[in-house]
Amino acid sequence: MGRKGTAAALLPALLLGMTACQSAALPAPVEPGTAKGRSPAASAPAGVGDTVDDGGTPAGEHLRITLRGQVDPALGVPTAPRPAPGTRWVGVELTVVNVGGTAHESAVARAWVVDDRGRSHPAVDTGELTTGLPLARGRMTVGEQRRGWLAFAVPHGSRAVALHCRTAAGEHRWVL
Repeated sequence: MGRKGTAAALLPALLLGMTACQSAALPAPVEPGTAKGRSPAASAPAGVGDTVDDGGTPAGEHLRITLRGQVDPALGVPTAPRPAPGTRWVGVELTVVNVGGTAHESAVARAWVVDDRGRSHPAVDTGELTTGLPLARGRMTVGEQRRGWLAFAVPHGSRAVALHCRTAAGEHRWVL
C-alpha cells in the first residue's frame, strides 16, 4: 500500500479518536447498582451520596441526579421568606447533570419529601438558604451540570424520611 493508501486508511481512525477526545468533558458513566449509582428500577432506595441514572423516554434524554446532603432545619438568608407558622424548612442538596445527547428539562421541578407520618410536602421557593443557592430549574443543555438546594415546608414534630423526584422516566426515591 502506498503513502496515499495508508493515509486514507488511517483518516477514519484519526477522526474517531478526535471525536472520542471531544466527548471526554462529560462525566464518566456510573454503573447502575454500584455504590455510586443506581438504576431507576433499583429495588432498594438510594440514600444520601447516591446517584440515580435517569434515562428519559425520548431518545437521547439522560440525567444523572445525586443527593449530596440534607439539612434540617434549613435556614433562609435574612432576605428570604420564612416558613409558615408550625412548619420549618428541610433542605436537600442535589447535583443534576445532563449526560444525554439532547437538551433536557430539569427534573427537580417535581420533587417532594415524605415525612414519618406518610404526608408529602412539595418543594417550595424559599430563595437562598444559608447553606447555598437554590437549584436552578429549566432547560439543561448537553453536558450541563447544576448544583443547588431544594427546600420543603415540613411540620414541626415530624421528620422528613424520603425525597422523591418524578421525571419522564419514572419516580426516584432517596432515603434521608
